[in-house]
Amino acid sequence: MSVNTTPNQVGAQCPGNMRATDSRPKKNGCLIAALIGGGVLIVFIIVFFALFVYLLSAPSADDVSTYSGRDGFVAVLHVEGTITNTRSTGLFATPEEYDHEYLMNAVHSLIGNPNNKGILLYIDSPGGEVYTTDELYLKLLEYKEITGRPIYAYCASMAASGGYYLAVTGDKILMNRNCMTGSIGVTAGTVIDISGFLQENGIKTTSIYVGKNKNMGSYFDEFSDEQKEIYTGILQESYDQFVEVVADGRNMSVEEVTVLADGRIYSPKQALENGLIDGIMGYQETVDLFIRDQEWPESVSFVPFRPVTQIGFGSLFAMLEGNRQTDLENYLSHAGNPIEGMAYYYEGFGR
Repeated sequence: MSVNTTPNQVGAQCPGNMRATDSRPKKNGCLIAALIGGGVLIVFIIVFFALFVYLLSAPSADDVSTYSGRDGFVAVLHVEGTITNTRSTGLFATPEEYDHEYLMNAVHSLIGNPNNKGILLYIDSPGGEVYTTDELYLKLLEYKEITGRPIYAYCASMAASGGYYLAVTGDKILMNRNCMTGSIGVTAGTVIDISGFLQENGIKTTSIYVGKNKNMGSYFDEFSDEQKEIYTGILQESYDQFVEVVADGRNMSVEEVTVLADGRIYSPKQALENGLIDGIMGYQETVDLFIRDQEWPESVSFVPFRPVTQIGFGSLFAMLEGNRQTDLENYLSHAGNPIEGMAYYYEGFGR
């Protein structure tokens, strides 16, 4: 017995009395959405895997233990970004960030490594904290004193203030022709007084402290001449230290350096004319000069040392959550010193 199924009968079998053929666009849309979702998931997995492989393969301070060459290696230490003892982490943190702990450990490990022949400082930095800058400076001097090995400094686009402070550890300082340097001085940032703003808007604050200068530098109280003198006296000691460091590193007198150390920046040609650097050249030329000066074979390796971006779920969640600050808090966080405390830091050109 044959059964004839008419279009109406088929339609009656579908929910909502829809024809079977009417569901095709909906099914196609679901298929397309599934394909797009699957594609996004695959891309995410590939990117995540690539990052994972990169983190495993990126050079670290301990990788030199696997060095297998015969003629030794020069460690290329990357000093990039603002010199600070804190380092941001997260999904979008970049390798071009200063990592103080990493660099200190790297120099320490190089001291005891018999395959190491020297250090090439790759500097691209506007400087940073006084304490942190000087700590790495002293560690580099310790390396030279214990090992007797040379240090050369190559300055890329910026070696200002604390960046130059570290460069003077070099037996020679070589500079890219587009670099800026100098800014020999010290800053404690800008003291912001918003007491007038608060008063105009009917906001009254009361600071509670004992000692007339205990609250100096507060946003909410006037900054007196006496307090400015106190701060300046402290900064003067750090300034004198900077001048002495340059004088020692460049075989100049304190008087000669003081003339140059008024905080200004110098072009490479100006720096060369004033004895602050030894030459203007590119990175590869610096490597070649280093080899020639030390009479090393060309087979000497130059091993890059730079910090590795650490990515974790905690960092990711913190990034997604974000920092919820008021407009005033955001302004105050950027208007003053970009780093806390005294700094060998160049603040020009939007840095």
